[in-house]
Amino acid sequence: MAVLGAKKPVKITIKRSWLLFDIMNETFLRGRTIQNRENHKEVASMFASEDEENREKILRSIKKAFAEIQCELAEYLDEKGTETDNSHWDGSTDLVFNLTMPSNFNEAATTGVGETIHDYMKNLAIAEWYAVTNPGDAEKYIAFAQKSMENIRYAVSKRSRPACPTD
Repeated sequence: MAVLGAKKPVKITIKRSWLLFDIMNETFLRGRTIQNRENHKEVASMFASEDEENREKILRSIKKAFAEIQCELAEYLDEKGTETDNSHWDGSTDLVFNLTMPSNFNEAATTGVGETIHDYMKNLAIAEWYAVTNPGDAEKYIAFAQKSMENIRYAVSKRSRPACPTD
């Protein structure tokens, strides 16, 4: 039985490689669905890639999404820090959230927390990418990101039912 009032550590790792792949794949699939003989150049610019000029924009958006999630989950973050800067994240490391959840946090929601965080970061990065390359779809991805943030809030609020004492 857990110690009364003991917090639960929950570590969420967002794999950089999978996040970048998901962003690139989503923009590729979206572009492929609207491509025709007249818009090939516009569609080609929609495809996010790891080319240097594209990568910087995408990484900046990911860093912004990471910071927004940190603000949203601040009450659960097991981190200390009173200093930051506006330098860019170079994408060489995975992104980690070390959460300290209430003792009654339903651990079954851990995967949901991780997936919704990944989804938010992907959707926000695509929304910001499309604001430049495909404005017609940018608002749709902003709405997707907002829904993902709602899902993050929902997932971290999951609690387990109290267990009946056995003594």
